[in-house]
Amino acid sequence: MRTVRRIQPMMTPQKPKLRVAAYARVSDSRLHHSLSTQVSYYSRLIQSHPDWELVGVYYDEGISGKEQSNRQGLQDLLKACDDGKIDRILTKSIARFGRNTVDLLSTVRVLRQKNIGITFEKEGIDSLSSEGELMLTLLASVAQEESYNISENLRWQIKKKFEQGLPHTPQDIYGYRWNGENYVIEPNEAKVVRQVFEWFMDGDNVPLITKKLNEQGVLTRLGNPFTVSSVREFFKQEVYFGRLVLQKTYREPFSRNPKRNNGQKNKYIVEDAHEAIVSKSYFDVVLQEKERRYKVMHQESHMHKGAFRELIECSHCGKIMITRVDSKKVHRTIRYCCRTRDRFGTSSCPSKTLSEKRILATFEDEIGFKPDKNWVTENIKKVIYDSSVGLITVFPIKGRKYELKVRKEHFL
Repeated sequence: MRTVRRIQPMMTPQKPKLRVAAYARVSDSRLHHSLSTQVSYYSRLIQSHPDWELVGVYYDEGISGKEQSNRQGLQDLLKACDDGKIDRILTKSIARFGRNTVDLLSTVRVLRQKNIGITFEKEGIDSLSSEGELMLTLLASVAQEESYNISENLRWQIKKKFEQGLPHTPQDIYGYRWNGENYVIEPNEAKVVRQVFEWFMDGDNVPLITKKLNEQGVLTRLGNPFTVSSVREFFKQEVYFGRLVLQKTYREPFSRNPKRNNGQKNKYIVEDAHEAIVSKSYFDVVLQEKERRYKVMHQESHMHKGAFRELIECSHCGKIMITRVDSKKVHRTIRYCCRTRDRFGTSSCPSKTLSEKRILATFEDEIGFKPDKNWVTENIKKVIYDSSVGLITVFPIKGRKYELKVRKEHFL
């Protein structure tokens, strides 16, 4: 009897999809439309291939291609490669991926060892191909040279501007507005600048001036409350008496990190560049007073460093409290101030200052004696001060910690 036996075809194992990512970059944030176009293009391209799987489109906006370390999008892409999530990378061109030949080839070789290829669309190069690295070396060198030439042309343009007494990129300076040709006074802000200097010459220190500005509701150019550091900037601005100092900083070729110009490059000083808010003679007097106070505080800090210097920790932010000498008092007063609040203002940390006199008074009230610096050095490891409840927690070198309550009159 005839029998028919059907043999099922063997199923071919399905080939896993190629995991593909793309990288896009624009060096100018004003080219956001171009970046969006690149991201959309690569998303559609990868998804249109049935045997490809879209891992993601990584990008950097407004960042030069000369250095890799400051490109977060590229770093995220390389991290995904290290984690084994990517098989291939698509990018528009060599220049988009990187303009530094050494960094580019190093990255390509590392990825090649992981069998991860990069497709440079404009140049038609596959980094995994035999001729890929040779072509990359040649073309990347050209890209780097082009970048260098562009930078040189830009430096030449900047130099010409400086020689004409014009800033390359006008800065936002409190008290002025840039009208396209020079700085013009903003009357309300100029009034604040003069007031700050007057308060200072009347004896107020910078933290007190900051407090007064914030109590009056005066805001910075960005609409934020003033901080101690932002008020200190007032005393550095030669622009307030009409002087412009150009090329205070500079950049080395293929670097985005500015360096302070300490004589390595020419500086350009433009006198009477614009209308002054205060006279040069008055500005000089203010700086002389600032220098005098600094010397007084410097001398005092060395003569009276404070028994608890570098030992008191702020309970709110955990920073070591710094020592300040009140230069307005006839009898100098040592105060301990939160480092965070002193630098970034009251909104950054609610901690209040505490004078050394009050600390010693607290010890005398609670324990029965006033410690001197030698005793503190030999017996105390650290102190935590909580101004919200008026509590000092003492951690001795030997023994258990103990708490001391600061009375209200001791907060002053």
